[in-house]
Amino acid sequence: MENVTAVYVKMENRPGALERISRVFQERRTNIEAIMAETSGPAGYVRILSPKPREMVDLLRQNGIEAYESETVVASVPNKPGEFFRVSADLAAAGINLEAVLTTPDGKLAFRTSDNERAAQILRKL
Repeated sequence: MENVTAVYVKMENRPGALERISRVFQERRTNIEAIMAETSGPAGYVRILSPKPREMVDLLRQNGIEAYESETVVASVPNKPGEFFRVSADLAAAGINLEAVLTTPDGKLAFRTSDNERAAQILRKL
């Protein structure tokens, strides 16, 4: 169990938006370890796990891209049927909203929740 800072980006839903974001990482030679992107109407949202999140947020902002730090809780969850249900049910029973989930390169899950501290307590019991 660990807390990890992610990069959260708001973007326009248009061709080239992800290219613009990824170019900043490429120019800084910083790896994108995990990424989740989605769009809704004219807007898009991206969460990125990177070894230098604070630096990348600053660089994205310098390039006119709306970016923020986003805290996540990373947990090992067995990769077998029913495990994600168990995690989501335990968090829901505690009144914790799952706001985002990313899969890390080593097969762990990074959760952004409405209460990361309480979520970490629950996830430690897995």
